[in-house]
Amino acid sequence: MKQRIQTLCDALRGGRPAVTAVVTACRGATPRAPGALLVLTPTTAAGTVGGGQAEHDILAPAREMLTDAACPVRQSWHQCLSAEELTHMGPEAGGEEQILLLRWGPDRLPLAEALLCALLQNKDCSLQVTYDERGWQGRLLPEARTAFSPGCFTMKLQEGGLCYIFGGGHVSQALAPLLAGVDFSCVVLDERPEYASPALFPTAAETRCGILPGLAAAIPFAPGDAVIIMTRGHQGDYEVLCEALRSPVWYLGMVGSRRKMQATFLRLREDGFSDADLARIDTPIGLAIDAETPNEIAVSITAKLIQLRAARRRREGGN
Repeated sequence: MKQRIQTLCDALRGGRPAVTAVVTACRGATPRAPGALLVLTPTTAAGTVGGGQAEHDILAPAREMLTDAACPVRQSWHQCLSAEELTHMGPEAGGEEQILLLRWGPDRLPLAEALLCALLQNKDCSLQVTYDERGWQGRLLPEARTAFSPGCFTMKLQEGGLCYIFGGGHVSQALAPLLAGVDFSCVVLDERPEYASPALFPTAAETRCGILPGLAAAIPFAPGDAVIIMTRGHQGDYEVLCEALRSPVWYLGMVGSRRKMQATFLRLREDGFSDADLARIDTPIGLAIDAETPNEIAVSITAKLIQLRAARRRREGGN
């Protein structure tokens, strides 16, 4: 999402218009849910409303809107499958997306920059748009939700929360860019300056260097945060783990051999942690795909976080 809103801001700052296409409602089987966003500028496109026939159908009118300031709003339903695909697969296979097109002139730059600022500050945020055929108005909301009513659409831009990665080794170096690519904002922490370098983690929101138990104790972990522990020292692992277990983070994963984790669990019980506390720890970390290399382990962890985030959103009634 940051990249799409950055693309929007770049166009407006350069005095160029842009068009956003957002899915506002769905019928049947569709590739994307309400809130899917595509940003089109005179030179580039960022994001997608699901591809296929629906996206193909909206690109031409969106390009027309770039050159026609008199047409600020369009909204219509679009088949996700082509006529040929519907004939082959049957009409029951074809879903529809309602897509809202909005023209952004350079005068909309303050709103776009407010959206980008909220995203960069890792805040819960949504864009609420009220519209009719004559035009539209938008405002930033300090909450993460997607909702639709006639003439009004609220699009969730970001759920706040950070993913703290303790340890900047090979797995972390593979993991941070994968997580950033699926909208996790990462903070990487390590005791070694060369492993807590922004140059080593260009996609991370932040890197921090220091004694890890002390860094962990100073973090005001929030319910929207996740913690991944893979430091080089077992004692550091344990102390960071205890800090995370005393917090309300929604995900807690730890790298370690079976023998190491058995010893860790025994020690946790001796230190007063309950079975419910121990059940919060994702270990072996990630999805069980027999991952071995740092890159494979990073893929398994990223996939597990995507899976658990989606389940959490369903439980909370989000999108």
